[in-house]
Amino acid sequence: MVRIGTHVSSSKSIDLVFDRGKEVGATTIQFFLSSPRSWKWKEREDTEKELYLKKRANFGILPIVAHSSYLFNLASDDPQLWEKSIQGVINELTLCEELGIEYYVIHPGKAKGQKEEKAIQNIIKAIERVFSTVKLKNTVFLLETLAGQKGEIGKTTEELYQLIKPFQTENIGVCLDTCHLFSAGYRINTEEGFNNYKQELDALIGIEKVKVIHCNDTKTPFNSKKDRHEHIGEGYIGYKGFELFLNDTDFCKLPFILETPKVGNWDLENMRRLKGLIKAPVAQ
Repeated sequence: MVRIGTHVSSSKSIDLVFDRGKEVGATTIQFFLSSPRSWKWKEREDTEKELYLKKRANFGILPIVAHSSYLFNLASDDPQLWEKSIQGVINELTLCEELGIEYYVIHPGKAKGQKEEKAIQNIIKAIERVFSTVKLKNTVFLLETLAGQKGEIGKTTEELYQLIKPFQTENIGVCLDTCHLFSAGYRINTEEGFNNYKQELDALIGIEKVKVIHCNDTKTPFNSKKDRHEHIGEGYIGYKGFELFLNDTDFCKLPFILETPKVGNWDLENMRRLKGLIKAPVAQ
């Protein structure tokens, strides 16, 4: 079975992510561990953690994906921001390990005026610090493919390879975002473009390193270098791109997470559309 889900709110109490996922029929979910736009870290009470673990065992929603704060920038050349970002990742990963969250997704970072080579080295040094502090046993640290806007690092397979290469013995991998890939210049909505991208990914990083797929159409044209998510089939990727991913013999085994606009009942509609693109027997 292909697992399809969506990003849900973790407000008020972290255990409510399961109730919110169940409401829309999700079989996998993603959420923020804290406010994605605040540096304040909230320690979770033991009772809240216990309730989370109880619901995790009973709801059948798996795997679980946590998304890092948007404020973190491991590429930064500002020492204060760089240190705050590292500590923020450490806080979140520590909670992931405690709660048995399978995947932790992070945007690698933004160069912001630096040379990209220097930004990449900053990210590598930051990841070294994180891995030396938190020993990952339950959680896989995933670098997300980015669209390439505002100096983003991670817009090409080569950049992701450079970031992952030093950590081959660690729990590290990749999260693919369909909107970001298309906007970065990968034509994943044609069979030729999809196959070419998959071959490049496998040759440089390895398909086995891909653990999560963010399913988003895009409001902007091919190679726009912009990150603007759209509902499935309503944007420039169209249905074909999602059909290729959902029916691929490797990717169909992964969790597909929607990050489309939260409007009305569109989570239900987007999941319905994705399910309608699945062809047996690959999906079984």
